[in-house]
Amino acid sequence: MNTIIKHKLLIIYIALNLIAGMLMVLNRSNFVFNFRSIYSLGIYPIQSATKSVSKAFVYIYTSINDIFTLQNQIQVLRNRIAELSGTALEYEQLSRENERLRALLNEIPTDNYPLEYAEIVSKDPQNFYNTIVINKGSANGIVVGMPVISYRNGYKALVGRVVETRRYNSRVLSLIDQRSQISVMLEGLRATGIMTGQSPKSAQAHLEYIDLQLDVEEGDRVITSGMGGVFPRGILAGTIFKVEKKNYGLFHDLYVEPAVNFSTLENVYIIKKIPDREVINLANEETEENSEGVR
Repeated sequence: MNTIIKHKLLIIYIALNLIAGMLMVLNRSNFVFNFRSIYSLGIYPIQSATKSVSKAFVYIYTSINDIFTLQNQIQVLRNRIAELSGTALEYEQLSRENERLRALLNEIPTDNYPLEYAEIVSKDPQNFYNTIVINKGSANGIVVGMPVISYRNGYKALVGRVVETRRYNSRVLSLIDQRSQISVMLEGLRATGIMTGQSPKSAQAHLEYIDLQLDVEEGDRVITSGMGGVFPRGILAGTIFKVEKKNYGLFHDLYVEPAVNFSTLENVYIIKKIPDREVINLANEETEENSEGVR
């Protein structure tokens, strides 16, 4: 019994000491123990938690807004980059075209006849580019019969001749067309012959009337002879790539690889040489007379 009483007294003593200590702390901090203080102590944690949650929601909303804004800005920048890439590509193409034209101008030597630069606007790949349309016509002083050339590594390379003109474009008959007949010569041997186009499916030309006694070799250069009243002398037509040896007949059977690659040809020059109609008419009359004599 005494032990129980002692324990109770000890508990009461400890409780009184705790109460006394709390009162001393509250007294020293000037704490006003009233209903308002109790309310503030109860509400403050809730207010603090609510404020933190509100700040979190504001931060999340602002972040989402910023993300959408950044996405829009990124899309605008991507569009701008694509636009600038297109502009850069166009500039590069124009720069290359400018360099190509400058190179062409630097390669053009002085000619006895004025030249007219023209670009190819149409050609028929199914017919081995035999017929070509250029963007210069009668408005530029182009007339039927004018020779057409291209420049390759500083030399004149034969393309063909004008066969039809309109105001702003012309049609060119290439040297590999079956209807084409050009007076040429072997540069080294000075022997003349007639170069004609082959079938529509061939990109080479055929050279006839070269004396069989002459020693012709593959690689020999073929140039225009200046005869016929159309082409000036000395324009490179191509090189011999095939010599068919014969034990009979009077003439070689020769095949010519044109100096111009018609599949990649993009621009040409028209030599403003008016065809010598008198020479052409005389040659035609002579041909007709020979045909009648054969009959």
